[in-house]
Order: sequence, then structure tokens, then C-alpha cells
Amino acid sequence: MELSGARAATDRWLAGIPGLLVRPGQALARLSTLRIGGPAETFVEVASERALVVLLQGVAERELAFQLLGLGSNVLVPDAGLPGIVARLGGELKRVRIRAHRVSAGGGAPLALVARKAAAAGLAGLEALSGFPSTVGGAVFMNAGCYGTEIKDVLHSARLVELDGRRRRIGVGDLQASYRSTALKATGAIVTRALFELAPGSPAALLARIDELNTRRWAALPSGQPNAGSIFRNPPGDSAGRLLDSAGLKGTSVGGAQVSPKHANVIVNTGGATAADVVALMRQMRDRAAEEFGVQLEPEIVLLGDLGERFRAT
Repeated sequence: MELSGARAATDRWLAGIPGLLVRPGQALARLSTLRIGGPAETFVEVASERALVVLLQGVAERELAFQLLGLGSNVLVPDAGLPGIVARLGGELKRVRIRAHRVSAGGGAPLALVARKAAAAGLAGLEALSGFPSTVGGAVFMNAGCYGTEIKDVLHSARLVELDGRRRRIGVGDLQASYRSTALKATGAIVTRALFELAPGSPAALLARIDELNTRRWAALPSGQPNAGSIFRNPPGDSAGRLLDSAGLKGTSVGGAQVSPKHANVIVNTGGATAADVVALMRQMRDRAAEEFGVQLEPEIVLLGDLGERFRAT
């Protein structure tokens, strides 16, 4: 009775926040490109920065579990789902504005869409990132990179909301960006808007470049099967895919999870895969790389809930 009363109180509180769309019990597998994972206890779509501030302040006061979800392209959700509140940015936090040589994009906007809009407006710099399956906020958070371009190379500044609801603006230097990492990972701050400073270019040439790079990218990845892209980060001076391929791991399976026969650093869901299957397969991949090459691979995929602890367990 006490638990149901607490849940009812949480539902009433959320219903009173303007700019939230609340969906209790949302199936998170439907929002993950791996198509794996249980439900969210409570799922909310946040339509404005003000709504996000109020939400996060309330989460902190009530000591609720909280998880932000972007496009679900680089995450593994536990089979039991996630407790507390799972949020996604929408509404004005997905809008894209272009003025002169600058593009302002909400943290919830798909990076691919922003890159294509910029190219169509004759603004160059985001083409190499156009195939990265992430929101703008997620890309800034991790300093996404592809084909020699990283977010830090084109970012001017960003608006953030800290997990306690405080708002602030940072310049690209404050991001302390490195390979697949930024200072934001230490605080969990949420990027609500990013400002990109781009160069002039020919719309036709830029759009053609996007199509060329995306064709090359998708040719190297498995198609037709749910996956989350790269599972492990590249170690310094080498490629995780090359190491795993050399270790003979292509096609290795645990349950419904399989190392792609096409790319050794990608796990595909062949049907009915569970998060437990994926974690067990990741441990095999990690251990084989360590045994054969003395390299300790680190996950690029984000392991939610207790999955990180289960992966690190010996």
C-alpha cells in the first residue's frame, strides 16, 4: 500500500508539470535500436527546458532514479527495465534554427537531421557526423566523432541543465573533450541546446558528401538486424574491430546475441536476445582480446542499470 501510494503521489506530481508527456510502463525495447530491455517505471517526454528544470529539481528532492534516453542507439537496457523516471527530450528541445553561419539545435534533435539541414543551407562541417545515430545532446555529451571529425571541432557553445536543475552555458573549451569523452560525463549534465559554428559551402556538394559518407558507413555495418553500432571503444593506436576479428569472434553467439559476421565490433539481435545474453557475449569478447593481445577493451555502448557491474564482474 505504501509503495502504491508513493507511486500515485509521483504520478500526481508529474501530471502537474507543464510540458511533460507521461507514459507509465513504456516498453524501452521499442525505443532501443537493439530491441532489448524491459519497461520504464515511468517514461516522460520533456517539451521545454523549464519543464526539464522542474522535473530534475523534483527528482532530486524525492530521491528518484532518473535516466535520460536519446535515440536509444548506443545503450543496453536491463531485461527488468528501469525504475524511477526515464526521460526523452522533445518539443522545443528538438528544434533547429539557422542564422548566418551558425546552427542552433535542441539537445533532442537527431544529429543526422541537423547535419542535413545545415548542408541544405550551405553550411559545412557536420557532414562526417551525419551518419552518427545520436541526438545532438548525446553527441555533445560523448564528443561523438566519425571520419576524422569530432563534435568539438564544430561546437561553439552549449546550454546545460545539471541534475539538480541548475542551468548554465559553456564554451567548447569547458567541455574538456577527448576521444569519446567530455567533462559532462562526471556530472551527468543534460545538453538542452548546442550552437555550431560552420563554414560556407555548396548545398549540392555538401548533401552529396553526406550521401557518400553514409553509403560507406552503412556498407560496413550489418543491415536488417537490430544492433547498437560499436560495442567497444577503439584502444589507442588500434581498432577494436580489427582485434576482435583477428581473435576469430565473428559469428560467436550467446542466446540470441551474436557478434556480427560482417563487423566484429558489432553485436546483433538475431531474435529474442536478452540484455544478459549481450553482457555475457561482451565479456567473452573482452576476455579474448585480453588473452590474445593483452588489450583491455572498454565499452562504448552505455550499460544501464546494473549491467555495467555485471559486465565488470570477473
